[in-house]
Amino acid sequence: MPEQISKDRRARALPTTRRFNIAVFCSIIHYFALVSTVTALVILLARPNELGLMFTLGGLGLSIFTWVVAYLQRKSAYCPLCKGTPLLNSGAHPHLSAKRLFPLNHGVTAVLSIITTQKFRCMYCGADFDLLKIPHHPGR
Repeated sequence: MPEQISKDRRARALPTTRRFNIAVFCSIIHYFALVSTVTALVILLARPNELGLMFTLGGLGLSIFTWVVAYLQRKSAYCPLCKGTPLLNSGAHPHLSAKRLFPLNHGVTAVLSIITTQKFRCMYCGADFDLLKIPHHPGR
């Protein structure tokens, strides 16, 4: 009997995961900054005072700074196959097999996928990548 071919595609290894790890780490810091800013805003609205205002403004400044850093890091992470930026939407049409969570775009979905499973699918070429998989040819 012939082996049944699985519909799941095998994930590829990335030559280097450093840029992706840095971009995801910066994105996590940005998400924490957003949560802290919203929390400070809710506290400010519940009990208006000067300290709450300072925390809210500080959180807003931190959120803007971390967004810029995370954006630049996500922009520097390239797909080794198509040379696209899978963690950042560029406005190009996504591949038919690209995945996204409904309210989010493809780039944020890829970041969340890396955070939860250490895998992602490039939105431009549709290739699956596994950050934990060791490349067979590390010299290349």
